Amino acid sequence: MMNVTKRVWGAVLTPVFHRAGVWLLALAAVTLGVVWLWASTVPVLSVTQVSDGQVVFQSPVHPGSRFTLTYIHSIHRTPVEEIFFVNENKQMVLDAMVFESYGVGMPTSLEGEETFRMADGKMRIEHIDRTLDTFELRIGQVIADHKLLLRGEEIPLSALSEPGSAVRFEIDRLHVWEYVKGGLRIDR
Repeated sequence: MMNVTKRVWGAVLTPVFHRAGVWLLALAAVTLGVVWLWASTVPVLSVTQVSDGQVVFQSPVHPGSRFTLTYIHSIHRTPVEEIFFVNENKQMVLDAMVFESYGVGMPTSLEGEETFRMADGKMRIEHIDRTLDTFELRIGQVIADHKLLLRGEEIPLSALSEPGSAVRFEIDRLHVWEYVKGGLRIDR
């Protein structure tokens, strides 16, 4: 009598291919994750020293984020606020100015859609809508006391860079990988 073994096609090969497929899928997922971390970015408000390019401050922003620069006018010695927001194109937009007295360096007329109103004894020019990719500011040495107001916190610019030095404001891109591992220079 002959001993015949029944052969089932694919029974032996299926688990090997199945395990290889799972490993290939896992490798593809990890590769895609690494590529995403490398390629994706988070928008941040960056303050950079003009003299040497050193980033002295960064904080995450998104379209609609608002920040304010405040200072004391050198001639009038009254407070001035410049209010900005981040638009959908990740640019800074000067939206409004608040000040107490007209004079040197203060707007004297309205342009385009700008509006003027008095509120709480202060003059407000609103809807300025001036888009800026970057702007530079020289930090006051004596009177100005420049401050950045962001998410309810007040940050003296003299704490970021020497008084008298110039700093550049811009919306920069920080790689997600840098952000995840704590790459923000300063996030207050």
